[in-house]
Amino acid sequence: MASKKTTSGNRLDVGWQYGIDVDKNSKRVQCKFCQKIISGGIYRFKHHLACTRKDVEPCQQVPEDVKKIILNVLVKNQEASEKKRKAFQYIGKDEDNDEGNEITSVDKGKRVASGSGST
Repeated sequence: MASKKTTSGNRLDVGWQYGIDVDKNSKRVQCKFCQKIISGGIYRFKHHLACTRKDVEPCQQVPEDVKKIILNVLVKNQEASEKKRKAFQYIGKDEDNDEGNEITSVDKGKRVASGSGST
């Protein structure tokens, strides 16, 4: 199965149809519409095309149909990320136990050692 990572040489992400890899390392992408170079990779570049203003200046010359395509991709990616996060939170939940073993972000913090010692 092919990986969807945007490593050098692997251009499966839809954003690469509208951008050029400037440094051949996927970190700087030049917009084919406005010629601006966007630092931060294909993720930020897609926000440039979708005009979301999320940590990047919107493209003033992107066609409306491309903007809609990229915005739909970003929305689907966000929904998939949230679904994965929610699924991970319920791993290990015991259905027979009413209390459950739900994993939450609180569980991911530093553990406090019991016993004597200085902090």
